[in-house]
Amino acid sequence: MAAPRKRKNIVKKRTYTSARLAVVRAQLPEPQRLLRVWKRVLERRLRARLRTDVTVEVHDNTHTMVTFERVRRGWRIRLHHMFLAAPEEVVTALAEFVRSADARSSAVLDRFIERNKAFIRRVSPAQLRRRLRIEPVGRHHDLSVIFSALNRRYFAGRIAATITFGPAPRSRRPRKSIKMGSYSADSRVIRIHPALDQPKVPRYFVEWIVFHEMLHHVYRARRGEDGRRCVHPPEFMQHERRFHDFHRAQAWENDNLDLLLRARVG
Repeated sequence: MAAPRKRKNIVKKRTYTSARLAVVRAQLPEPQRLLRVWKRVLERRLRARLRTDVTVEVHDNTHTMVTFERVRRGWRIRLHHMFLAAPEEVVTALAEFVRSADARSSAVLDRFIERNKAFIRRVSPAQLRRRLRIEPVGRHHDLSVIFSALNRRYFAGRIAATITFGPAPRSRRPRKSIKMGSYSADSRVIRIHPALDQPKVPRYFVEWIVFHEMLHHVYRARRGEDGRRCVHPPEFMQHERRFHDFHRAQAWENDNLDLLLRARVG
């Protein structure tokens, strides 16, 4: 009689039902959950230094790394995710910068951002512009016409940038200051404050603000001898004085700043 064959020891692959898979996935590290933990830790570190309530919002911007505003209960700080695990020296400098914007803390933050710029994602200017609402034509001033005329007159048409009125800032309190223009080197976009789109604001004044922002396309920010970031080097200031209505525009600003601060823009 032939000996019975031995049965092979077959191990079947384990399969999981959908319910089991859901349990397993919940136990895996979750990037968003980890982000929330690091954010709460940074909030506690800043509260200890500022001695008031702090709300941190984390972003992945490519240009502006830190912004902040005073709110009723303390500070709201928006910053790049590179700051989540910042060393003590940087967190202390961040708190001092929020409190008083002193030169030393600004230099510390600049050095930290420079060392960690690899964490800033690279996005082409064209991609960044596609995310923006480009609205150069206002009710009273057409920024595209002003930009083109200045580009021909002063720069031989070499300024490759886009111009638009910026969004209306959301603020219920009266403004004490106003940033009339800005230039983003990443997206190559000039933004003009919508408060300038008024019939009482003369064209030559709007031209001066646009000209100033166009110069930022020519003269990039750099570090001065003291290590601080310099956005208006001496050659920038000299070039700005070539504007045909420079003194007239300055005089109008001195006489009419309240008009711009009180402007209601929607």
